[in-house]
Amino acid sequence: MEKSNKTRIEFDYEGKHYVLEYTAASLKKMERNGVKFSKLDDMIFTAPEVLFEGAFYANHPNTDKKKIREIFRSLKRTADDEEPEYDEDGKEIDSLASVLGAMIQEAVEEWSNRQGNSSWKVTR
Repeated sequence: MEKSNKTRIEFDYEGKHYVLEYTAASLKKMERNGVKFSKLDDMIFTAPEVLFEGAFYANHPNTDKKKIREIFRSLKRTADDEEPEYDEDGKEIDSLASVLGAMIQEAVEEWSNRQGNSSWKVTR
């Protein structure tokens, strides 16, 4: 199996291993469930949790929303393999939201860069 360079978030929670990622299908499901990607900047308090929930759709679609919120609240602000960043007030920046945003961008780019091998033409 070919190794992907796709960004994923992996962790263990209550004895279960989770691999969070986005795919074209999971982004479509998020949109069908009411996520307005163009309005995420306006959802300052709910966007990180909404994006986190959507990252479960690809590999853990049957995870209960209550469990997802519980996991979201339990995660550290910075990944174990990264150095924490701090704002001008000395508070640790929550890098989870930025990683989720980058993951979504990767999935959008992967979907929009389809190569395809079927030719087509326009007729009028």
